[in-house]
Amino acid sequence: MNDKEKELWRVIDNVIKCCAITNTDGTLSITREEILGKSRAENLVMTRCMVVEQMIHAGFSVTTTAQVLNRTVQAVRHLEKLAFNYLKTSRVYRLATAQATLLNKDVEPICI
Repeated sequence: MNDKEKELWRVIDNVIKCCAITNTDGTLSITREEILGKSRAENLVMTRCMVVEQMIHAGFSVTTTAQVLNRTVQAVRHLEKLAFNYLKTSRVYRLATAQATLLNKDVEPICI
């Protein structure tokens, strides 16, 4: 695993930490597999939106984000628009985004 992949998965794991709830057995309510899956549950869609937003902020391209999330570029752009709408309308989304941004603040934008 190269440095780019490590940063990529770290961004995703940080977002999951901010969006998931810890179950009584210590596991998180949202897993990486669910984020990469096709479920349309509202909490998973919001988490995917935040993953897209954080990955683009970290300097990953839309194409790389689409490949990681098993989506098309158009779907990633749609998730980016949804993220903007969630920021305007959802206080919980804004709180989770702020926390994820703090966790990902040391992720350097990847420049070649």
